[in-house]
Amino acid sequence: MRVQLLDLLVCPACAGELESSLDAWSGEHVVSGSLSCSACRHHYAIVRGVPRMNVAMKGLERVAQTFGFEWKAHHGGRLEDDTLFGQTLDQDWAYFLEATGLDDDRLQGMIVLDAGCGSGRPTRQMAEHGAATVVGVDFNEAVDEAYAATADLPNVHIVQANVFSLPFRKPTFDLVWSNGVIHHTPDAVGAHAALSDLVEPGGILYVWVYAKRFNPFRFTKDVLDALRITRLPEPVLLRVAQAFSYASMLPLAIYRTIRTAPGLRPRTAWGRRTVRARTVQELQLTWFDALSPEYDSRHSEAEVVGWFRGRGFDQIKAIEEPKLGVRGRAPEARVQP
Repeated sequence: MRVQLLDLLVCPACAGELESSLDAWSGEHVVSGSLSCSACRHHYAIVRGVPRMNVAMKGLERVAQTFGFEWKAHHGGRLEDDTLFGQTLDQDWAYFLEATGLDDDRLQGMIVLDAGCGSGRPTRQMAEHGAATVVGVDFNEAVDEAYAATADLPNVHIVQANVFSLPFRKPTFDLVWSNGVIHHTPDAVGAHAALSDLVEPGGILYVWVYAKRFNPFRFTKDVLDALRITRLPEPVLLRVAQAFSYASMLPLAIYRTIRTAPGLRPRTAWGRRTVRARTVQELQLTWFDALSPEYDSRHSEAEVVGWFRGRGFDQIKAIEEPKLGVRGRAPEARVQP
């Protein structure tokens, strides 16, 4: 943690002001210490450079456990590494620009929140492309890996906290980015509302959630949920995901061959994405990511657009690919729901 982060933080329990006790440093990083709320007297430790500010975690414990295992396995080389869900760094950045409607020039000087930073890869990319400050936040223990992956960048901070009780002043951020996160909570609408409160007037909020359409990975999860197989310990579930990955290769090859026939060639961006070549490593991460979450709500475009409208956002745009991503511009005056 760098001391500049303190200007953005408040108590996640009551939004009170924080007092800091900074015990140990490594260069510009505060690696240990504590933050104390002057109002409710909550204390939050700074451990290995990351403020640990999880509160109100009831119902989120297993979610944090499974995603922590996933991203630690990814960083440890046990899951896909050169790409992420089949995407290269250049593809990820092209997606970010399309999703946010920004370019590198407009990103300059922005204060950005990566809400559910996971691997830390998008956090790093935003910082490298000119954002003034990027805060990556997640509620699982893999924040240690995200911190290590971004520690060399002076404009990045990593915080451990959950989306329903985020420790930031309202509003603070010019851009809030939440890609594939809030549908893994018990209340996606509430998570969206919590994020929207953090966006500066005229700022941008982007969320991506599971769409209500057939997906073989999520269909399989529904079947395995009924059998309670997805409640297995994470190391066992990883082996299930690895087995499914190898078993998927032949059906995917057959599917790709069929879709080359005249009249069956994909015509949409989503269709073309389904026939791309996939490695076993990508499938292993995809299967584990699909099977392990406790929550995986699915939503329609109209539903998500309605969340934005209900919070007073304008210039709302649904991103065609990948569905279902939606962005909006925060209102000049806050709407009280």
